[in-house]
Amino acid sequence: MKVPATIRPAMPESSDMTRHVVGVMTGTSIDGMDAALVRIEGRGLDIRASLIRHLSAPLGDLQPRLRAAADQKPMTAGEFAQLVWDFGVLHANVIERLLQAEKRKPDLICIHGQTVFHQPPISWQLVNPAPIAARFDCPVVSDLRQADLAHGGQGAPITPIADWILFRDSTRTRAIVNLGGFCNVTIVPRQRAGPFSAPSTNDLRDIRGFDVCACNQLLDAVAREVLKQPFDKDGTAAARGHASTQAVESLRAMLDKQRRGRRSLGTGDEAQHWIMAHRANLAPDDLAASAVHAIAQTILDAVREYQADELILAGGGARNLALRDALCKHASNRVPMNISDDLAVPIDAREAMCFAILGALCQDGVPITLPAVTGCTRPAPISGSCCGRRAS
Repeated sequence: MKVPATIRPAMPESSDMTRHVVGVMTGTSIDGMDAALVRIEGRGLDIRASLIRHLSAPLGDLQPRLRAAADQKPMTAGEFAQLVWDFGVLHANVIERLLQAEKRKPDLICIHGQTVFHQPPISWQLVNPAPIAARFDCPVVSDLRQADLAHGGQGAPITPIADWILFRDSTRTRAIVNLGGFCNVTIVPRQRAGPFSAPSTNDLRDIRGFDVCACNQLLDAVAREVLKQPFDKDGTAAARGHASTQAVESLRAMLDKQRRGRRSLGTGDEAQHWIMAHRANLAPDDLAASAVHAIAQTILDAVREYQADELILAGGGARNLALRDALCKHASNRVPMNISDDLAVPIDAREAMCFAILGALCQDGVPITLPAVTGCTRPAPISGSCCGRRAS
């Protein structure tokens, strides 16, 4: 049974300070599912997270059904109910594969679901958590955005506190650039407290996070339309192509409107008409290259004002070598640019790790969104619903 967000998920039965938490993420690109088993040590803002293992899995025959839902294709109530149930079962199957080597069940599972609509205050991260809770007999946290939306927030980006836990540093301000279906950025300020001081809510006040523009969602749309591939693996086609100044500038104008709108992005922002306007005049590789350069320039414009000491690239787009090269080419300063792998957070595992962390914070009663990030009027209460065992 799904219980209200004000009821705290049950704490693990063991008395130690270590929890094994599963986080699962499916992004707006609808290109697969990432699950991570994370060791969480400590409680509240003092938690420390380390990856035990990570698994990426395809969506199989659910992919076209989920894409149809995100594209607002008509479905009956029965079809939606079946899709939601089947997606929950797929989550359970993937988590079971992730945990095959474990001798114990997880203490907590936190799932994002598939965003099929996002227009605040209405947002739907589609999934049924009941099959997951039934199989693993542990609390399952889901629907993490709703409390923030109800308090006037955008519900996104939702990972900045988790990024702060993973990436904060006592000597430098870091910009965590997530190259997902949409690019979002977390500015993790240099840690105010000393290295041995327990963090507090004061340490969160300078965290910033914002959605920038369409990223992989747009690049994948180009690949489907003109390359006749589901995606441009490693950015190979874009690397072969030559960017068109006219196409880059027209796309930058569209992406810049997304960036300056300071709204959270969710679905339907693929700039499909940009593809249609330029596909007749550009070779497929040149269209892919133009998209990559426009996205890179838009991201750098968004990050530049925060004067970060280091850029950390994460998300599936960090594997796109053409996009990484474009970011390096257009960067106007000498700020180091690294990938999250270098900090023991694998590119493909970061978002799933973040959701494991957010689930643990929900379990500890810590609000997971920030007014300065989402625009909520006050920090929302435990920003998730729990399915499974309840606190006694």
